[in-house]
Amino acid sequence: MSMSRRAALAAMALSLASGATPTAFAQTQPAFPQRGRPIILIVPYAPGGVTDTAGRLMAVALERELGTPVQVVNKAGAASQIGLTELVRSRPDGYTLSYAVLPTVVTHYTETPRTPPYTRESFQPIGNHHFSPQTIAVRADSPHRTLRDLVEAARARPDTLSFSTSGQMAVPHTQVLMLEQVAGVKFISVHYTGGAPSVNALLGGHVDAFTGGTADSLPHYRSGAWRVLGVAAMERDSSMPDVPTLREQGYDVIAASATGIVAPAGTPIPVVQALSGAMQRVVESPEHRRQLLDFSLVPAFMDPEAYTQFWIDTERRMAPVLRTIRPN
Repeated sequence: MSMSRRAALAAMALSLASGATPTAFAQTQPAFPQRGRPIILIVPYAPGGVTDTAGRLMAVALERELGTPVQVVNKAGAASQIGLTELVRSRPDGYTLSYAVLPTVVTHYTETPRTPPYTRESFQPIGNHHFSPQTIAVRADSPHRTLRDLVEAARARPDTLSFSTSGQMAVPHTQVLMLEQVAGVKFISVHYTGGAPSVNALLGGHVDAFTGGTADSLPHYRSGAWRVLGVAAMERDSSMPDVPTLREQGYDVIAASATGIVAPAGTPIPVVQALSGAMQRVVESPEHRRQLLDFSLVPAFMDPEAYTQFWIDTERRMAPVLRTIRPN
């Protein structure tokens, strides 16, 4: 069996597992994409954040690869639930896509009060784009010089120190919840509609601390406006090597977001292959890798099959966390 035939059969099996029907593949599909017909790429967060920035870089590159316009549309709110809801209600034809952040999406339909109109099976993964470890930061004029300072202040004054997050049960928020759990303290989480407004909340002095990706913290770390107290990763981040991990400081918290592109379940296999192939070429290009690394994002392409398995593994990993912690 040829490699192309084997790949097509594997992709068909993946979509069948996600709920597509065999008749969808028996029908003759028009060439994808139709030249000049725009592809809508939903970014389910406010403009200016990490996902939005990376999404716009991807959109420009995908236009070159696919030969048709790719338009970014921001649909912020409810830690990406609003944008993802619009996606699953759209036609599964490849012309409406969305970014999705794991494990944020998992928290929408697992062990939380939310009632989204979707589960994992509602999506057709196209490919993972990048990883982003999480950070904790304060303003340079903050009295809290170390993470332990911040934790001990919260111990002395429970429910008084505030964190800005990109949304309830988004990855930054789960980092705060895990820190509360391992440190035995309680913070106030203030939720915004994405990374950019969350960053602005700390810049404006509206909160005591910020939790979000390395890419959000990096510009303000470099300018000296912020003091980054820790990185929630296994190892220190190369973009801020003097910042210790949370584990180094005695707090066993690992938090990172995996950001990728998804389509509605039932998207035809040839369309999935065309989109995934174009995305892989973008992520593996030296220019795009350099662009991501400049924002302290780790390029990490996964094809639809690997991305689906990673999603399943994320559900398993998050289940015990979500059983023991509850949103503020």
